Amino acid sequence: MISRHPRLLTPGPLALAPEVKASMQNDLGSRDISFRQVTRDTRQWIQELAHAGPDYSTIPMQGSGTFVIEAALTTFLKDSDKVLVCANGVYGETAAKILRRHRLGHVVLTRPITEPVSVEEVAARLAADPQITHLYFVHCETTSGILNPLPDLLALARSRGVTSIVDSMSAFGAIEIDAARHPFDILISSGNKCVEAPPGIAFAIVRRAMLTPELTVARTYTLDLYDQWRGFEENGEWRSTPPTHVAQALRAGLMALRQETVAGRHARYAAIRDRLIAGLRPLGFSPILRPEVQTPICVAFRNDTVVPDALAFADYYQHLRNARLLIYARFHEASRSFRIGCIGQIEPGWVDELVEATRAFVSARRQPGGGAGLARRAAAGPEQRP
Repeated sequence: MISRHPRLLTPGPLALAPEVKASMQNDLGSRDISFRQVTRDTRQWIQELAHAGPDYSTIPMQGSGTFVIEAALTTFLKDSDKVLVCANGVYGETAAKILRRHRLGHVVLTRPITEPVSVEEVAARLAADPQITHLYFVHCETTSGILNPLPDLLALARSRGVTSIVDSMSAFGAIEIDAARHPFDILISSGNKCVEAPPGIAFAIVRRAMLTPELTVARTYTLDLYDQWRGFEENGEWRSTPPTHVAQALRAGLMALRQETVAGRHARYAAIRDRLIAGLRPLGFSPILRPEVQTPICVAFRNDTVVPDALAFADYYQHLRNARLLIYARFHEASRSFRIGCIGQIEPGWVDELVEATRAFVSARRQPGGGAGLARRAAAGPEQRP
């Protein structure tokens, strides 16, 4: 068993501040005036952080970030619409999976996970296919930590009269979003990334002009963003039982973010990223991204000698886990990389401990017979994920 106090270096869930965890100790009634105030503050502060004026409205949604992705795609797309999905990682591909599941019209523009979405390629697709009504892209694709060109893509969508849907799940709170300068139609995110709250509530910031019965579709009950919004507007309440304790933690996380500022949080995460890269690079672990597109959200590392495949990564993950250090527990086969998060309440000393634990792992692997564990795993059959 792992210690009661592991150190999380993952791109969500995160290590949380004590005051955020403490805020979950309060029991509130979901329809009480005190909880309605929590909801009001949350909606207002999210909107302010996005510099979104009164022509926008914020709609919290119970569930993980994927819940609000599906909610946005199923609420704001009609059967006659067609979405251009930009995919340079797992999360763009997730949107395409949701669209396929609901049999909604779409095409996918695929890029390597090490390359940003190409504005030129998007422009060419839009020009060639006038049936495309919506553009969907990921702001920061957490498969690699790459930053996609949000201002240019939004400007392109506006110039073509196409509705923009931005997945800013991993960027909101650490990368500046300014709806006044770069207007979007729909932007979706979650509290358990750079807002530094626990999982359980995601949200959409939507143009009010889109929130009408004529422009929305009720394909589900629980994921109907229009109906959810209408409840907030009419009485300030959630339609069905909200995660009241998580909502209070989200409010606490937003309060801390307002104090630190988005720029301050970005700088703190960037310092962790730079410390991580500087420590691991001499051990043969290199980021798969170029520095100019590498965000401070997470870093995808590759080491073809020490961690060449999923079996070797499982050994490395277990080695770090034994040291109470948890990184993201998946190996990306196509790029032969793995991710380490830079967000949350990560202390610089944790990074130093991770580097030293990695140094010990590398040293052991270089010893004669150091790959015996890997060989035994291969002989035993399929990997058992820790």
